[in-house]
Amino acid sequence: MKLFFKQIMLAACCLLAGGLLTGCDEDSDVNVSDFVPGREGAYVVNQGNFYGGVTGTMSYLNFADGSVTGNAFFNANSQHLGDTPQAPVRYGSKIYIPVFESQKLAVLDAATLSLLKMVDVAHPEAVCGSGRYVYVASNDGHVTRVDTLLYDTSDPLPVGPNPAGIAAAGGHLYVSISDGYNYANNYANGLRVAVINEATFTKTGDIPVGLNPGQVQADMAGNVFVLCRGNYADVTPKVMRIAAGSTSAADFCEGSLMAVSYNTLYVADVKADYATNTAAVTMKAFDSRQSEAHELQDFAMSQLPAMPQAIDVNPLNGDLFVCSDKGPLDYDKEGLVYQYSATGTLKATYNVGIHPFGVAFK
Repeated sequence: MKLFFKQIMLAACCLLAGGLLTGCDEDSDVNVSDFVPGREGAYVVNQGNFYGGVTGTMSYLNFADGSVTGNAFFNANSQHLGDTPQAPVRYGSKIYIPVFESQKLAVLDAATLSLLKMVDVAHPEAVCGSGRYVYVASNDGHVTRVDTLLYDTSDPLPVGPNPAGIAAAGGHLYVSISDGYNYANNYANGLRVAVINEATFTKTGDIPVGLNPGQVQADMAGNVFVLCRGNYADVTPKVMRIAAGSTSAADFCEGSLMAVSYNTLYVADVKADYATNTAAVTMKAFDSRQSEAHELQDFAMSQLPAMPQAIDVNPLNGDLFVCSDKGPLDYDKEGLVYQYSATGTLKATYNVGIHPFGVAFK
């Protein structure tokens, strides 16, 4: 068995064993004794096209027979998800989806997709879970803490202009400050990751990073990875690494999209050619615990996705699910989800909704 697939399975077993020992926190709905998600299927969030009047949708991928159910959220709730949903996060028995233009955090039952709550949050971009809370990074410059049982919200905490990503590690939250609307001044008020103490819900400082930071993810060892998107011209995107407990970041590798699963970092580098509506795509896997980028030699993609938008990893078996448009200009058309084994062999492709943007597992 391949080395990093062993790591994935060992970590999954540790989660199950830990759940049997610790049970459920009475102050949270996050029951760690639940089965690791990913056995039955996957929910795909499709952004739709706000400017074309197309609301967001969800597709359901059934692993038992390979079928795809479109409009799964509408079928379960008889209402639309909202405008411009962002990447979903499964935390405990629920799925949390920031719905940007509708200014809501959608809270769904992961088993049934039933809508449990629409929480008012200003222009939410990203969400992560830790302890009894989920934390929402909003484009208006704040982070909001949401109780997973009562759905009470804290007073929004100011962190900096246009936060774009958030992750929890070592008792802290790491929030990318993109200054994304200030492109005329080369995002001058961004270039950093804000650090929040979870216990006190106060900002404790900033860590300098590269230009226009977006995604933020953490591995099981507490290392934090930040995707710096550059300026879409002469400054190319890259991934930076904040070692566990560190107050500085270091360049790790090139790349424009990433996902962390246990102690493996997956990175896609996408170079779009809008004249031909094609993209040059490479995908690599790294040991996230190493301070320098060491590729996992067992990982080799058998067929590359056309225009990746998100990478998610099934926590049960390590399969990669890559949301993709069919080309750089096809963001307003129905897209695809590619399913790969943990070592990169293509297993299936699924036709889903318009501009798929993230996966949460059932």
